[in-house]
Amino acid sequence: MSIMDFGQDLNTQEAPPLLPQGPYPAEIIGAEERNGKIGPYLNIVFRIHSESYPADFTDGDPDGTDVYYMRLQSDWTKPGNRFRMKTFLQRVGAPLSAQYDLNDLIGRTATIEIGHWDAQDETRLQVNRILAP
Repeated sequence: MSIMDFGQDLNTQEAPPLLPQGPYPAEIIGAEERNGKIGPYLNIVFRIHSESYPADFTDGDPDGTDVYYMRLQSDWTKPGNRFRMKTFLQRVGAPLSAQYDLNDLIGRTATIEIGHWDAQDETRLQVNRILAP
């Protein structure tokens, strides 16, 4: 199908409000390996559930806010990449070994620090740091 129905005229669509910057408890709801310009990397999707929103943030998505973490290069021949993966797994409470199934990340939790960054004509959320389980 080539016709998309947006449910409203895009001329009137405003940018949705952004979750304020700061630490939030989050759950991993997706994890996959992808290829990018600099090589293979992991795309980890964290969800901040709406009950974790600040009390004065009333315009957020009631189903939660998804934030993508794409800072883990997955070329495991490099010691630095293996060390960053070790640190990531420790912070989400995952076991360490010589192999890991990405599906086992689903449902794990951590506290993530959210920031804002400018992407062309839009400000977006980003995961600045993964703090702890």
